[in-house]
Formats: sequence, structure tokens, C-alpha cells
Amino acid sequence: MTSVPHTPVLVVGGGLVGLSTALLLEYHGVPYVLVERRAAASPLPRSRGLHTHTGEIYRQLAVTERVDAAAASALRAGRFGGAWTGENLSVAQPLDIDMHSMGAGVPSPARFVFLPQVLLEPVLAETARERGGDLRFGVELTDFDPGPDGVLATLRDTAGTETRLRADYLIAADGANSPIRRALGVGGWELPPTHHYLNVFARVDLTGVLNGRSFSQCEIDGPVRGLVLSKNNTDEWSFHLEYDPAVSTPADYPDDRCADLIRAMIGRPDLDVRVLARAAWDTGTFVADDYRCDRIFLTGDAAHRHAPWGGYGGNTGVADAHNLVWKLAAVLSGAASPDLLDTYAPERRPRALVAIEQSRLGTDFRTRYGLPTPDNAADLARRLDLDTVMSRYRYAAPDAEPTPLHVDDLSGRTGTRVPHLWLDPEETLSTLDLCGPGFAVLVAGTGTPWRDAASRAAHATGADIEVHYLPEQQWQEATGLPAGGALLIRPDQHVASRLGTADPDALTRALRAALGTAIPATATLGSDSAAVLG
Repeated sequence: MTSVPHTPVLVVGGGLVGLSTALLLEYHGVPYVLVERRAAASPLPRSRGLHTHTGEIYRQLAVTERVDAAAASALRAGRFGGAWTGENLSVAQPLDIDMHSMGAGVPSPARFVFLPQVLLEPVLAETARERGGDLRFGVELTDFDPGPDGVLATLRDTAGTETRLRADYLIAADGANSPIRRALGVGGWELPPTHHYLNVFARVDLTGVLNGRSFSQCEIDGPVRGLVLSKNNTDEWSFHLEYDPAVSTPADYPDDRCADLIRAMIGRPDLDVRVLARAAWDTGTFVADDYRCDRIFLTGDAAHRHAPWGGYGGNTGVADAHNLVWKLAAVLSGAASPDLLDTYAPERRPRALVAIEQSRLGTDFRTRYGLPTPDNAADLARRLDLDTVMSRYRYAAPDAEPTPLHVDDLSGRTGTRVPHLWLDPEETLSTLDLCGPGFAVLVAGTGTPWRDAASRAAHATGADIEVHYLPEQQWQEATGLPAGGALLIRPDQHVASRLGTADPDALTRALRAALGTAIPATATLGSDSAAVLG
């Protein structure tokens, strides 16, 4: 009998989240196979911006230089940012907004980067292949059989050849309509769409219309309703045509009709318009009831779907993978209890609910950009800035009461992202750079026996631990630690514990808790958030 090939992890889906998952698995030394039914990446731009937290994750994966190089060529003119509105693009005017005020500036070694997903995915795929990743585009998961010891997957390539693969774990990054989630029968909480759009990616030269000006989004409120989104600020744009599903369907919009509607949105019937790709979408939302079914995990859009306002979708999905993969690596290595994997959904599902709330609040164009109208005061009061949603949050600590979702600052509380400090005059080394792929102990000052304590804790738990001594006064000011105190940092750059002294027994207990002997309580939404979502 022919033996079935084996891999520790099978990733299904080769988009932004799936490829980021692959790079995280490689970073943690976990062999994997990634399958993607498409033979090539989608030409639609889709997600356009990498939030600061995503930049921190890519910095940990050492892909920042490649990402920045791709971003440097993304725009051919102007800059990213700004909002316009008008009957058509030719007469549209900018709204008075301050793009810098939309984020509160969490201290970080990374920054927001404009980079459409269509340009980012090839960078991630190429990097994963260079690092030895087994990426199989044009290969579809057609069936899977979960068992107590793994998942037996049936794969089919473009030639119709079927093979089987056994995986210890399966990560579903297969999109909003996730066949894996549907096959598992995982339900979820959802809200109906407020709008339906046809996203038409087109080549049309708008340099003569814009005359050197640029924007991120332009609301078109005329005979044709919709949005224009920048891609390269010259001749590649996304036109989101609003339609009523009670009157028409996407099939009623052939390329010629789309081109005519785009000319009407621009206000220039003479322009040459070439439709490159299109896809229908709506603003409906969904969050899976659970992100785990035994050895199968949902990530990204497979776990949560929402409108793109704020760009939370792909960025939240990358953070999902950041949270999940180190836990899988610890379990596969034998350092962690399998119970650790039960913390994935309680930590990540609340983040999806917050992202849905914030994207829903952005349904109205002016509310999306923080501009008051006679009707949006309540919605504006509930808006959070990008950094709060993506960075200033707190995972619940083991055995703790339900924890507030957000914090005022990142100062070393358990469950929050480690504080950022530059550790050299050139500002090239951050405290975040000291984290991963194992645990890190970041000590305020020198002269304490933390390395001995860490050695003993590592021996007792099987975990990898690195000790780093930081400038005492700076680290005390940033964290509120006593001299000689330390933060125990998880591989995903979140604080596992605060420790006052170099006590090996206390460090061992903290490590064991972080590795799955206790499950964090689920953070809950506040009453205001529940009111918006309900």
C-alpha cells in the first residue's frame, strides 16, 4: 500500500493571509504545504494599506525591505490619502480632513504603508518560495477528513490529478465564502449588507482630469452612484459601482456597460476605458461562532468578513495568523499543551467584532473620515482610531476577569503588545526586534541573574527563552517595572507576564501559564459596541 505524504500544517488559501501564515510557519521552523486553487493571483487591488501592526509583523519576518521596495513603486504620481465627493470626478471637491489625525500614533518601529494587495502577494509568495516553502498554486482542496490525529486532505491540480496529503493541522485561509467553514457547518453572527457594489478595476488615464491632485477615495453621488479608489494615481483605478440587487445582478453589467458607467462617474464620455477585472461584493458582515474545529482553524476572511472601510480585513487576518502560528509551533514541538490552541478564538474573535463595528460605522462617507453631519454625532462618538483598533488592545490574562478591550497606552500590561523603544542612536533596533521566535525576557537594567533563571525555566518547560538587558531608567519609565524587573514576552510580541525579580520558579510558572495550562477569559464588548452591532 502506498503511504500518504505527511506535513505538519496544510494551509488552504494563497492570498494575503495564507501567504503571511506560510511565512510565519517558516519563521517558527514548521514545515508546511500551501495550496491555492487559482493558478495566479487575482488582478483586483482589494486591500490597499498595511497598518502599522502588520508592518511590525513583517518586520519580525524580515520582509520589510521587500515590502517597502514594492510600495515605493506603487504610486506613479501624487500621494496616498484624502477624500473627495461630487456628482462626478470632474467636478468633485476634497473634503477638509486631516489624515494624520486618523491615527493616534502608537510608538512603533513600523509605519502605515500604501501597497495594494495585488502588488504585495507576489512579494510574499516569492519570499516564501525562496525560504523553502512548499507553495502549490493551481491546486485545490476537494475534500478533507478530520480525525483525532490529523486531517486527511484530497487535492486536485489543474490537470485533474488527485493526490492525498495527511496534515497534523489545517489552517483555512480560503476566503469569505470558505468552503472549509461551510463543510464544517460552522455558523456565525452576521448583519445584512447595507450596500452592493461591483468592483471594476480599469485602466483609464485620469492625469488630465486630476491635474496633479490625488485622493484615496472619491464618493460619486450623481446619476451613477459609487466610489473611485486610487491604485497608482494615474491610469489604474478601482470603480465601485453601486447597484440594487432587487433590480439587477452583476450579470447585467458586461464590460461595455461598465466602461460607460465609469465614463459617467468621471464625467468624461470621451475617455478610453479598459476593464481589467471585476467582482461583486457587499457590505454584509459575518463572524464565525468559533475559529477552531479540533485540528482545523479559520483565519482571515474565513473567520470574519466585513466592509473594507478602515482596511481592517486583511490586516486583522495577518494578526490572526501571528497569534495562531506560534501556538501551533509550540504544540508541535512538544513545549506547549494542546490546550494552548484553545486560546486562539478567545483572543482573536473579539478583535474581529471590533473591526466589524468600526467598518460598519464607516458606511456613511463623511462618518468614515470623521466629519460631523446633522445625523452622525452618535456614530462619531463610537469611532476608534486605527491604532486603537489594531494595536492598543489587550488579550485577557489567564484566570482573569473579563478584560477591557482597549488600553490608553502600551506600557507593558499583560496581554498587550510590548512597548517600543529604540535601543541604538541610529534607531535601527527596537524592543520589538528582540521578540521571537521563542519567548523573550526583557529586563530593566543589568546585574540580575535572569539568564540563570531563564535557563532553569527553559529546562523545566522545554521552551526557548532569550534574555535581554535593557537601559534601566528607560525601560522602567516605559513599563513601570522595578529595577531588575522584567517582562516575559510571547513570540507574537505580547506580554505574557510581569515579573519583579529573577525568581526561576515564578518564571517557570509564568511560562507554563503562557504555554497552555490556563485559558484566558474571553474579552467582551462594552455596552456601546454591543448597541452598534446588535
